[in-house]
Amino acid sequence: MNRIEMAEQINAQVPILVERDREEWRATEERRRRFVSDYTPRKIAQMRIDDFVIGRGRDNRSFCYRLERELDKCGRILGATAAKFGVYYGKTKSDHRERYRHAAHWGGNHTQAFDNIKAALVQLLDAAKTDDMAAIKENKISPMFKGKILFLYYPDRFAPIYSKRHLQHFVSELNLPGTFDSEVAMQKALMEYRSTWPDLTSQPIYLYMRLLYHVFGYPPDQAASATATATGSYPVLSDAIEGAAFIDEMPPMQRTTPERGNTGPGDFEMRQKQLRRIGDRGEAVVLELEKKRFIDAGKRELARRIVHVSQRNAGAGYDILSFDVDGSERPIEVKSTSAANLSGGFYISTNELDKSESLANYHIYLVFRASSKAPKVLPLQRPSLRSAGYVLRPMNFHVTLM
Repeated sequence: MNRIEMAEQINAQVPILVERDREEWRATEERRRRFVSDYTPRKIAQMRIDDFVIGRGRDNRSFCYRLERELDKCGRILGATAAKFGVYYGKTKSDHRERYRHAAHWGGNHTQAFDNIKAALVQLLDAAKTDDMAAIKENKISPMFKGKILFLYYPDRFAPIYSKRHLQHFVSELNLPGTFDSEVAMQKALMEYRSTWPDLTSQPIYLYMRLLYHVFGYPPDQAASATATATGSYPVLSDAIEGAAFIDEMPPMQRTTPERGNTGPGDFEMRQKQLRRIGDRGEAVVLELEKKRFIDAGKRELARRIVHVSQRNAGAGYDILSFDVDGSERPIEVKSTSAANLSGGFYISTNELDKSESLANYHIYLVFRASSKAPKVLPLQRPSLRSAGYVLRPMNFHVTLM
């Protein structure tokens, strides 16, 4: 989603969410602060095992119980088994005796495992204090457990979302650049994106989490049908960039019969949303490929000067202001399709058509397979769209009163 569309969502949704959920967030934040106060690194190091595991401790209010159940509004980790905590008290499917159990990689018995887990928790918080991402990544605490601990103690730096699939979904929908080698890296990237929106940073972090789910929904069920690739999450942008490449000729046409389906308002709206997503992804791919083009040529200063124009001005007549290697401007209009060729054509506005004829170095970049891990990009310099090689067909009219 580009920034213009995101601004519209923020302006529309933030007042509603604030009015509806303000008291809940206030109570949630109070519970978070109390938890952090009750379990400082020193107190974690001194914990007894019954103060840690679910199913034990006074009134069943142990560290893990509070983190998973009492602080559920701080991001959900319910669903995965208690084994994610490394040591727990309970049964298994094959053994119905209630007793202490532990993951073997933490130690030879539950006492040794618990001591190692406590040490790992303290080390994790120490690493987070200094923003040592390498140490955070290497820490053996399970990803969802780790992610929630990091948010609870450092809510200004780690988003309250812990599922890898959910994190990938939001990072992909927002077309966030960067290489994400862990869930924690994606948590940080989402928070860095939030920091660019004053209307979000001035509100509780829990609003941001709600807004992401409201705007982008949940990631599609991976076991769902053939519609998953059409309506589901795209690859993370870094994966698409790794597989992307420029091409120098038009892919061969393979005309197919259009699919028949419903044409009601809901279907039209879904189709338009999907077209916008494909367009946003195509622009993000081109932006990163243009930067890479200059970096590979040793022109890092030109890479830094590239402007993603359409993120802030939808009426410029082009999407990206890039450059030739000699520094002359290269306005780029991006046209994207999920298809492997241009059999379906593309849409161009009157303004874009005018700019293609009036700007000296106008380019159209055609992005094929834009929603895949291997997009192909064909740059067209000053294409003469009114020539015999193209067919322009008017699609709508602007009506005014006489």
